[in-house]
Amino acid sequence: MMATQNASAQFTVTGIVKDKSDESPLPQVSIRLLSARDSTFVTGVSSKNDGAFSLNVTKAGNYIAAFSFLGYKTAYEPVRLAAGQARRNLGTVLLESNDILLQEAVVVGKAPEVVVKEDTVEFNADSYKTQPNSVVEDLLKKLPGVEVDSEGKITHAGKEITKILVDGKEFFSDDPKIATKNLPVDIIEKLQVVDRKSDLARLTGVDDGEEETVINLTIKEGMKHGWFGNVSGGYGLDGRYEAGAMVNRFFGDNQVTILAGSNNTNNMGFTDLGGSRFRRFGGMNGINTSHNVGVNFNVGKEEIFRVGGDVSYNNSNRNVLQRTERQNLFADSTSYYSGHNKMNDHGQNIRGNFRLRWNIDSLNTLEFRPKFAVALSRSDSYDSALTTAGDLARSRVNFSESDNFNKGTGYDLSGELIYNHKLLSRPGRSFSIQAEYKFSNTQEDGWTKALYKYYQLATDSTLDQIDDNHTWSNSYGARLTWTEPLGDVTKGRFLTFSYRFRANFNNADKYTYDVLTDPLTAMALDTVRNNDLSNSFRNDYYMHRAQVGFKQVKPTYTYDVGVAVEPSSSQSIDQINSSRNIPKRTVFNVAPYLRYRYKMGKQTSLRIDYRGSSSQPTMAQLQPVADVSDPLRVVIGNPLLKPSFKNTLRVRFNDYDQTSQRAIMAMLFGGFTTNSIISETTYDATTGGQTTTYRNVNGVWNASGMLMFTTPFRNKHWQLNSFSRLSYNNNVGYNNGLRNDAGSFNAIENLGIAFRSDYFDAELRGNYRYSLATNSMQNQRDQSTHNYGGTLNLSGYLPWSITLGTDLTYSGSAGYSAGYNTESWLWNAQASYQFLKGKNATIALKVYDILGQRNSIRRTVTGNYIQDVEYNTLNTYGLLTFTYRFNTFGDKRPDMGPGGPRGYGHPGPPPGGPGGRRPF
Repeated sequence: MMATQNASAQFTVTGIVKDKSDESPLPQVSIRLLSARDSTFVTGVSSKNDGAFSLNVTKAGNYIAAFSFLGYKTAYEPVRLAAGQARRNLGTVLLESNDILLQEAVVVGKAPEVVVKEDTVEFNADSYKTQPNSVVEDLLKKLPGVEVDSEGKITHAGKEITKILVDGKEFFSDDPKIATKNLPVDIIEKLQVVDRKSDLARLTGVDDGEEETVINLTIKEGMKHGWFGNVSGGYGLDGRYEAGAMVNRFFGDNQVTILAGSNNTNNMGFTDLGGSRFRRFGGMNGINTSHNVGVNFNVGKEEIFRVGGDVSYNNSNRNVLQRTERQNLFADSTSYYSGHNKMNDHGQNIRGNFRLRWNIDSLNTLEFRPKFAVALSRSDSYDSALTTAGDLARSRVNFSESDNFNKGTGYDLSGELIYNHKLLSRPGRSFSIQAEYKFSNTQEDGWTKALYKYYQLATDSTLDQIDDNHTWSNSYGARLTWTEPLGDVTKGRFLTFSYRFRANFNNADKYTYDVLTDPLTAMALDTVRNNDLSNSFRNDYYMHRAQVGFKQVKPTYTYDVGVAVEPSSSQSIDQINSSRNIPKRTVFNVAPYLRYRYKMGKQTSLRIDYRGSSSQPTMAQLQPVADVSDPLRVVIGNPLLKPSFKNTLRVRFNDYDQTSQRAIMAMLFGGFTTNSIISETTYDATTGGQTTTYRNVNGVWNASGMLMFTTPFRNKHWQLNSFSRLSYNNNVGYNNGLRNDAGSFNAIENLGIAFRSDYFDAELRGNYRYSLATNSMQNQRDQSTHNYGGTLNLSGYLPWSITLGTDLTYSGSAGYSAGYNTESWLWNAQASYQFLKGKNATIALKVYDILGQRNSIRRTVTGNYIQDVEYNTLNTYGLLTFTYRFNTFGDKRPDMGPGGPRGYGHPGPPPGGPGGRRPF
């Protein structure tokens, strides 16, 4: 009878069943195909040892595939079979473990804190206790291997996080801060750090050389059906305040989030677009007041047609005080720069990012991504600096003080369209077409008034200039890809081809005007354009990239190897002075690549990546026009620069023991660059001024290794975390025509031990960093610095819904410039009380930096100098806050035990006291 069915079958339904926790294949899973109309049984089969299955169906129609396996929750997948579509591939079906004992309904064991697998590190959010009203950033600061700097930039194992996803869908596009500084921790179930290929590569299956590291936040199941959110406000010492609101609507796979906030506590929840577009004096340091509002959405019909995007506005006002000490390195001497700066930056940004994806059918996919952005900026600063020379009795070389003002407006508009098609006549064969366009326009006006004293010449000079800058560009490009199976598609062998073209037309007008003043009254009379300092460039750049690769896919290993050839040409014309034209240059690069994945076991994997990539010099680096807006620091381009070529190798090993919940992740990085573009600086010993240009060198390389280890003790209340990293960077610089190879060695260890229970949490973390700066110049001594410290976090959950928390951090340093070695204690404390039905209201008293010892010091080592910088920081303040959380979950909440729904506020102690079993 089965043979008859196979002979008459018109449709075949295939797929693979895997474990959701580690994506290992599941054999002998029962797959039943049911009629969607009345759930009657149609046919069935069991999965094979590799998790694969194949069902034969005789009639078109709507069906439901049910997947059942002992110890796992039953999963259901809709199946629509239409005439003309002989095969229906359900892809990978993930089954979730059912942690319920058959004899009694209690949760077994403890959820692991960390799970590592292939390209993902997964953290269980509930394992890391945070205070009520904490946001995702507070959770990130507790995770091993994750670092959050003072600007909110997130790195994991040294790689910057570029996006935040919520349940696999983009959340405010390319601005991770919006999620980390606004989303509450207690709605998060898991936090996954994922290394993945670009959107285009994942859609087409053809490697384009672009990768990203993202964080995916999974929302707790009970919060995906209804409205939830919060409103909060707080006020405290020195006029510090915080106010915010967030509203979320989750229904099925659809998401809508609206958020707004205002504060003067350095919590800038949105990225300031002007920070990279305009000449910002203060950067992203200092003390900031910000206001923002935004909306994010992702809606559609299952995965057939989805529309998503975000629109946001933010306004920031930043005040910065900066102190700088720099040693300029020469073969026969050292000069010392000491600077003080007072700066203010005010920026406004509006942006929108939208996504449309249409899975037309199982063979055709269309995706469209339009974007826009508008940025406004206004900055001013007062700077003073003194340069001295001599190791013992330092003599004055120069002194400068200046007032600077800058105002700018810019906007961008871009769009990307991708179409992907799979050929029915040849399974495994597919092609894609991508087209993109971008327009950018920035106008910026600046004014500088400065005084310079040259002590060895016994002369002074002044500068009074206005700059009028206008840059605008158009770029467009297209990309074609083709995937061709070799032989039977089940053999997993493919050839991949791609061709890409891109054209950029960059225009840059810079007009500098000298201000003429009345010598008696010092009043401005007129302005005269200085053609020697002005330019009007028209820059064209064309790039072609052809790539061929071979991909092999096996159950235990996958590799993708290939090579790309990349010819490019560029030219630049100065409409003011033709002698500064950069003639047309053609460059030909060859870029190989390798991606290898090997699965050694159920939870053990090895990954090796090698890539070669070229990088063109910027037009600012090429243009031979001196920028003398600061006569003591003149910059001029070099039109003879060649493109640089970087070789990078990365090895990653993951191992996870599910029984002991022990996780290991080890990584090795290495890279070297040929024709690196570096700075070449010439100093005038008499004036102390410097002129910087650029040149190509070899000898720039880096290597690093890291190890993350985490395990619970036999008593699962205790957890050990360790993160270790070694790195060495070799940089090259030229000072006064002499080469200096500057090495920077760093050894970092972060070790933590934590105790977590329903009543009390404690975590002690220690950190140490050793840095060694070496120089090839014989008279320069090696310089080492030490940074060390530790943090103690304590949280107590008392009766009457009271939570107490405190963290005490010690940090010390040695080996820095005079006055920069510090020892400080940073002590924060919080007490909160939850009340009303469901504990939805919280009153909290928070005090930050109780001892008033916070500081911000950074060291930079290059081939030309060693520099220490200190910024002003936000010191002691307290806030009394009120937060109200609301939801419409009703009886859908997953746990209605003491303290309200699990994960939405602290759950409180388990029934029966310590050691009691929590109801499922």
